[in-house]
Amino acid sequence: MIARLMRRLAVPANDSDVPSTADVVAARAGMLGADWERLGKPFDRTILVQTLKIAQDLRATPRNDAVNGDLHFDQILAGRREPWLAVDPVLLRGDIEYDLAQILWTRLDEMNDDEILFHFETVVREAQLDRERAGKWVLYRSVDYWLCVLDNGLTTDPERCRRLVAIFAHHQPSSERDAAAR
Repeated sequence: MIARLMRRLAVPANDSDVPSTADVVAARAGMLGADWERLGKPFDRTILVQTLKIAQDLRATPRNDAVNGDLHFDQILAGRREPWLAVDPVLLRGDIEYDLAQILWTRLDEMNDDEILFHFETVVREAQLDRERAGKWVLYRSVDYWLCVLDNGLTTDPERCRRLVAIFAHHQPSSERDAAAR
């Protein structure tokens, strides 16, 4: 349901006043290292380095799709004109894969690690996402959010982020796994 809604909402967003997902990364990526240091190096440096490398790729997007920017299950309501409606979007344009991390972390406590990967794969398939880019967005947004919530004194969300990072820092797209097995 949420995957199909992601795809349905991904209409052309030609308004140049709407920030892009690439703009979000460009504005924040430069602060990750300093935040990591200031917050006492809450995770291994290799995760930070991997995230900063991913940020370089995410600073550009070939797409101009509308992105909800805050899509998760608590903001999906049954509707009349459509089966499901998204409420309270933070409109962005660019990669719809941007929303996948939040979709996962808002239901993380209900899933084991295998189920997380199953739901990731299901959303990627049903929303017709770029799988590799989706994995990069999950890792990047989880690290970014981890640092933000630590900075704000939250205690539950950092553990959710840690779980996603542990899974996606080592999660390779199927095509890369298949190539490595050959």
